[in-house]
Amino acid sequence: MTSLEGKILMNCIYKIVLTGMVALMACAIGLPVSAEIPQGSLVFSADDTNEVRQQKTEYNRAYSILFSIIASSAAYAPEEGIEIAYLRSHGWDFTPRRITDGKTTVHFITAKGSMADGRPVYVISFRGSAEKKDWAADFVTGQVVYGGSTLEESEKAAGILPNGDKEIAAAEQAAKEAGATTLPKVHKGFNSYADFALRTLLDSASHEFLNQYRGEKDARLLLTGHSLGGAVATLVGQRLIDFGFDPARMQVITFGAPAVSNKAFKQMYGSRLNLVRVTNTQDPVPLVLQGVLRNYKQFGDEVRFRIPKTFNNMNHFLHLYLDAGLQNYYNAFDDAAGKGIIQDWPDMRRSAADQPVILLYVEGNDTVKRNGTTNAKSAMKLLERFMLNEYKALFPNYTVIHPPLDPYEALRTQEADYLLLLKFHAGTNQYNNNWFLTVEQTLTDKNGNLLASGSAAKRTSPLAGNILTAMEVLSVQMTELLQQLPWVKSPLN
Repeated sequence: MTSLEGKILMNCIYKIVLTGMVALMACAIGLPVSAEIPQGSLVFSADDTNEVRQQKTEYNRAYSILFSIIASSAAYAPEEGIEIAYLRSHGWDFTPRRITDGKTTVHFITAKGSMADGRPVYVISFRGSAEKKDWAADFVTGQVVYGGSTLEESEKAAGILPNGDKEIAAAEQAAKEAGATTLPKVHKGFNSYADFALRTLLDSASHEFLNQYRGEKDARLLLTGHSLGGAVATLVGQRLIDFGFDPARMQVITFGAPAVSNKAFKQMYGSRLNLVRVTNTQDPVPLVLQGVLRNYKQFGDEVRFRIPKTFNNMNHFLHLYLDAGLQNYYNAFDDAAGKGIIQDWPDMRRSAADQPVILLYVEGNDTVKRNGTTNAKSAMKLLERFMLNEYKALFPNYTVIHPPLDPYEALRTQEADYLLLLKFHAGTNQYNNNWFLTVEQTLTDKNGNLLASGSAAKRTSPLAGNILTAMEVLSVQMTELLQQLPWVKSPLN
């Protein structure tokens, strides 16, 4: 084939690709202006078949799990963490909460947003163990009686306040009616944390969050947390039901959480709470209490992520859950997209006639694809998809092309106003799981004038958190990009 024939062939391929994009463009109008997190849950319709309803349910669970992992991770570093910055960039405004009485300190964050159908959603995310006081609560193995319809009654039943005979008698009667042979009991340390958090959340003089939620009849409440935070979220959810909150409007999603109660509690209360327990195949924490002590039992629906044994002997880190959670979300997304239930981000979108058009020329990481380990290849594929979708979310009008198409020819034929060259690169280490994630970007206008050029890189690994690393690198690059494109309507501005 001569060079002229090759050029003609490439031009033909180029025109075919762009024609296909134009055909898809109409379907892109009306997509959300934010990326993965605000894609949101799917709304059910009266016309849905059982198969469609099941598919939507599976997708919604995967979406809720992904959002909850990020919110749970944000609770560890609410002031300066990249997770908070990411959620805020997508319209969520989390407020850090820290309450202490000298003996106990509870950390959590709260937020309010909306679901895909416009219904309000309130979020409370409890921090896991991060200080000596937290670990002290974890290592308490004693149990206290669970009961009561008010916070004072529950504390009496647990023996925190005096004169609790009436409350304990009521708990004994409830156990007898439920057919339990012993009193329902919960972990003493977790219960203390949960009750302490509830004192603040239910005190209208200091915090109106739960009062506002309860006053909005269409609102939903999400409680979430990792490890100790997941145990506290579970008990807070159970207490709120006792105190008159509607369990149908409440969801609890935990990650790597230990058991919180005995068999009698599971028998009496386990099924009333909409609890999803996310675990992974290499995390021992969810099994440790019932493995050592027979008087602890897990309850709720378990979702189990598969984590390779090569990562670590103690895979309890939330970063591993986040990476696995994004893959779990994409799996559910692709299943739903394959059945036409949801639409993926297209490679062309035109949703604002008065806004400029961006041509995104994206190069992937050939080195990893050719020479990387299986884990590195899988991780990079996940990150490339995540990062490209975040770029797509910035612009109301864009076209994405890849090599071997000519970006400058596309700039002309697409009548684009800007050309953004992107390169996602991973420098792997053959001796361990550490590697560098690099994002290079070069922005020019349609006349070829260079507006910005640079790269951002960060060392990462599965234990450090590949998705968190991608968030950090993207934050650096997009901050620079938005300085050059002030017309882009983004919460980052």
